[in-house]
Amino acid sequence: CQWVSLCQMFLWRGKAPHTLVLAGSEAEISSSVLMLFEHYPGDAVLQAYLKEAIQSRLVSLPTFTATFLLAARSRALREPATLSLLCKTIREAHLWLDPTAAPATVLPEDPDLALGTVRDALELLGTTYDPLLPPQHFQRIVAPVGNLVLSLTSPTPNFANASGTLALGCIECIKNILLHAFALDQNIRQALENLALSLSLFPGDSSALTSRGPASSTRSSLGQVDILGQGLEDDITTCSLLLFHLIIDRAKPYGSGHEAHATALLIATFRTTAWSLQRFFIQLFQSAVTCLSMDLSRETKKRPLSLWNAFIAGRLPRLLVLFERALGMDGIPPTEYRTALREAWGTLCLGDSLSSSSLAHYENMWSLVGASHSLENTDKAVSFTRAFTYQLLSSNLLDQTFAVRIDPGLTGENPSRLQAEAREAGTDLGHYLNQRFSSDLNATDVQVLLQRVYLDPISHATFAETVRKRVDAASSSFDIEALGHVSRVLSANETALDLVSLHVEVSALVSSALAVAEDYNCEAVGDPQSAFGNLGDIILFVQLATARFKSGIHTGLKNFQIPERLKYQDRLLDMSYLRRTDAIFVSLAPGEDPRAFKTWSKALFDKNSEGIEDEVLRSTRPKTLLAIAATVFISAVRLAAERKLDPDVLNNGVSFFLGPLLGWTLPGIVLALVREIRSTRFQSPQHLNVLRTVMLSPKLPRPVLTLCGPSVVRLLWEGPGVSQPFDVAALRLEVAKAMGVTLAGSVSLSHSKTPRSPESVDPNVNSSSLHWVDQPRRAVQNALTLIQSGKPPSLNVAACLVETPVTEFLHTFWLELNMFIKRGMIPDAAKRLATFVLATPRAPRTPPLLPIFLHNILPSLIDKFDNPNLGQAVVGDIELLIAIISSSLMAALQLERALYTTSGEQVYPLGSSSSSMARKVALDLRHRKGSSKGKLIAQRLTSSQTFVTSFPMFKTEI
Repeated sequence: CQWVSLCQMFLWRGKAPHTLVLAGSEAEISSSVLMLFEHYPGDAVLQAYLKEAIQSRLVSLPTFTATFLLAARSRALREPATLSLLCKTIREAHLWLDPTAAPATVLPEDPDLALGTVRDALELLGTTYDPLLPPQHFQRIVAPVGNLVLSLTSPTPNFANASGTLALGCIECIKNILLHAFALDQNIRQALENLALSLSLFPGDSSALTSRGPASSTRSSLGQVDILGQGLEDDITTCSLLLFHLIIDRAKPYGSGHEAHATALLIATFRTTAWSLQRFFIQLFQSAVTCLSMDLSRETKKRPLSLWNAFIAGRLPRLLVLFERALGMDGIPPTEYRTALREAWGTLCLGDSLSSSSLAHYENMWSLVGASHSLENTDKAVSFTRAFTYQLLSSNLLDQTFAVRIDPGLTGENPSRLQAEAREAGTDLGHYLNQRFSSDLNATDVQVLLQRVYLDPISHATFAETVRKRVDAASSSFDIEALGHVSRVLSANETALDLVSLHVEVSALVSSALAVAEDYNCEAVGDPQSAFGNLGDIILFVQLATARFKSGIHTGLKNFQIPERLKYQDRLLDMSYLRRTDAIFVSLAPGEDPRAFKTWSKALFDKNSEGIEDEVLRSTRPKTLLAIAATVFISAVRLAAERKLDPDVLNNGVSFFLGPLLGWTLPGIVLALVREIRSTRFQSPQHLNVLRTVMLSPKLPRPVLTLCGPSVVRLLWEGPGVSQPFDVAALRLEVAKAMGVTLAGSVSLSHSKTPRSPESVDPNVNSSSLHWVDQPRRAVQNALTLIQSGKPPSLNVAACLVETPVTEFLHTFWLELNMFIKRGMIPDAAKRLATFVLATPRAPRTPPLLPIFLHNILPSLIDKFDNPNLGQAVVGDIELLIAIISSSLMAALQLERALYTTSGEQVYPLGSSSSSMARKVALDLRHRKGSSKGKLIAQRLTSSQTFVTSFPMFKTEI
């Protein structure tokens, strides 16, 4: 009260009543309090001052609202506590004034001031959905800011006399929010749509404002980029790249194993093309068959499983079901979807096109490969066409009559032999596989069962789900025997792990297994040796799965890219110790490790030792043993090299590590041994003998060979010319043979069953004939060559970024695109490859390519194009650049919308939101007043009605 009185005295002192302009003073008083919130966020005392000022009519509610929203443009008032408090203050103020009266408007009477206040509120609402804000910030302010905007816009105010310029800015702001704030509350969305329509500035343009309308209006306003037209009708580049990405990144967040995200990629690809639904399916199926044929023909050795066949026949039908559901939310009815799919598949199977010939050719080759792997006469490989058609039929995407037209053998009987056996046993396939997949099976029986599963793509999804359920059940009940069995099977049969990764999230399996290894206590178990062995198998599976699907290059544990943390249910698991298993400690930290080191050194490498007693196992956590194993092992090897340890004692201790009890600790040990041999320049015969003993032992666990083999072979390539007690070249050959690698100059580290390009030209960067700097360039050239020859391309961008910095890669990529365009390549195909590279989400640790390209590479290219000496030579380059900018931004927008449709979350997987990237590009172009090429790019972008509708800032900012 005293503060209010002093304010009133100050306002009236020396002024006549008729000269007082109270509105300006009200704003000053409001600002004097608001500015203090910067130093005292969410302070209740400051709110009390505001409440007193409003109650005493010192400050009117409309003036305070306008002042607050104008001040909220500053980041000083963006603290969640402050925003929440002030929005609540405005909404509750009418109760302070007169609790019995109906809520009055909080907008100023002046129409321009009122509309400006609404515009400020919309700006605040837009910043609420800023992708750079942390989730906890968004969750605290989204409701209060949204409620404030709703109170300002509902019921819809009358702004008939407001400034047209203000109205234009307001409607563009609304468009931007509706297009990019996918998680917007439906009531707020409806209020904003009503407000935009009431302004009546753009009659007939309301399609861009509706949240969901007919599919045709959605696609016309948000789906196409009209700068280069509709593109090629018979282009397999886009879908081939999509399929390759889903397979190569299958276990990553945006691969085949993540249903919601994989479906979102299908939706985004469909929306960003100019194809009808039937044309999209034709292109998708043609690309799939072409990739299958190329994949099978390039492989000279026989394989137990083609990941391409497993994905197309076993996984894609499920994604098409989810694709149908998602498009149904956009207004495409199931009948239209299924008709388009039926006609597309029928064209491929029943037509006389080149693609139909490719399908027949593939079927012939696949039958030969399948026959060579069949174990029994009854277990021949299921025809691809039959398997895929049956999957579509069982998913209700095809009807029985049409399916029989495709394959007369589909008369209702399931073509899967495993399904038939399950039916004969009176159970379903899931229960049948669960019974067969028991710990009683020996290794040979497991191989036979897995071989039968490989040849039957109809059973793949059920098998993967069976594995997932067994892992979940064993983890929740701490059944380490069952979990250890699954871990051993998947670790010893990487093909099975690959198959599972196509259908389920491997990260979930890994986190469940790791949680058990973290929490299990061996102190009270009756058989600690079995428990320790099972826990070791679990940890080895975690290492293998994480390394296999986080990095394609196995050069050391740190290069496995094992994350520091892994989420499991409501907790974070520490994985950092898995990155340090090859560490050799000079001195151990106090606590458990020094005691454990002495205990295990004595148990393993003491001539008086009686072996590993149960009490030693009970007193040691597996994590502790994993940390000290390399130190214990290497210390013993060093003592033997110095003749301080008897060789027989050393060999006896090493034999323990080749058994099931300690074999899971070998990855770190082998890598530490490799480092020791390299540091001694091959001058320690003892180290080399131990390495030979370990690597050539028939008891060496297969996962250890997978994890460490490349490092060992690379080390042995450094050996020739150095005096050795045995033939290093022979050892190198034996290790390579055990790994299944063909040596040619050096070893390619991408030899594993990770799928390569479906073509004989190897697109992987790890080529033995190139310097590492040139490998990404060759990978891009290979992809462009395949496109130019009409074959399905592929490009492992993540592998390229391992070899070269991101900006250097993008410059190289741009230069290669230009070179191929100048050689006659169709620009539309180059644009599609660029869109894939820039606008496809990858692993979380991969640099965000699209923001870097738009904000770092693009400005440098414009500066280069402004060189007057280049003349007309850059016209084609500029047109290609414009196409890449527009198509990449549109693809990013469609991906954001698709992810919200499939997962219900507003996320920005490309490093930044499409709207923020577009706004930054628009501002940069606007500031280039002296750049003729910058003006040309801006003019061409703003000439596209579709592009400007999707990114209104190109109308308001340029």
